[in-house]
Amino acid sequence: MAALTVALLAISLGVNAQTWYIMGEYIWSPPHPQGTYEETHYQAEDTEINGMEYHTIYVQEQGVLLGAYRNEDNQVYYCKWNGSKYEEERMLYDYDLEEGDFFDEGEFPMQVTEVSTIVDNNGVSRKKLTFLFIGHESESEYWIEGIGSNKGFVNSGHCSPTDDGAIFHLLCYHIGDDLIFTNPLYHTCDIDEIDENIANNSVSIYPNPAKDIIKILNDNNLAITNIEIVDLTGRVVLSTEKADNINISELSEGQYFVKIYSETTVVKKLFITK
Repeated sequence: MAALTVALLAISLGVNAQTWYIMGEYIWSPPHPQGTYEETHYQAEDTEINGMEYHTIYVQEQGVLLGAYRNEDNQVYYCKWNGSKYEEERMLYDYDLEEGDFFDEGEFPMQVTEVSTIVDNNGVSRKKLTFLFIGHESESEYWIEGIGSNKGFVNSGHCSPTDDGAIFHLLCYHIGDDLIFTNPLYHTCDIDEIDENIANNSVSIYPNPAKDIIKILNDNNLAITNIEIVDLTGRVVLSTEKADNINISELSEGQYFVKIYSETTVVKKLFITK
């Protein structure tokens, strides 16, 4: 139903209207509960700022105006709406960046650590830029050329520099009713399905972030049959039937999913290695 709502909204705004559907997952250390939320950014009417044409961006859930953007070659420029006027333009994306380059137009400076390629739902190859934040190496961000950031279209360069924080996922991207990109970890834009499979807060990971060992806190005694740890590309890097004292010392620093299997469901959780 959620995917249908997003698609119909895009159609109502015009054949070329764009929508970005993201999910955030809070990573708190116990006893604080983990949590998830979903947010949809959508392109609406055009507007003129300083004699140039921009596309306005809203957040669907509240219908709140976020700002307006324009494209210029492989760069995207953005004017934030502060409630009464548009602020000074800044660069939102520079898809010409290469490995080792810096981007300091966002809230926190970050550096390109990897340049790769993804193939979208239409078979089009798109450049993918992966960043680490300078001074906050436990958090990363990625951009997909022509689509935007995993943190939401207007949130490039946003960081949560805390011991806990949040991790974000671009779940899907539409142009009108055409689904251009689906995150390979989910294959869905359906909020209900994601909630059923992910937001099971009876299972949590501790500690998080972790260095050598993680444990599964299984408050409702879920009958666990197998546990997999996968990286952000979906590659399985560890598999075990053991639900406590899982040795992660061989994993590189970064972000991973724990997929916890039972006979009836799969629970996905995120954790950070340090």
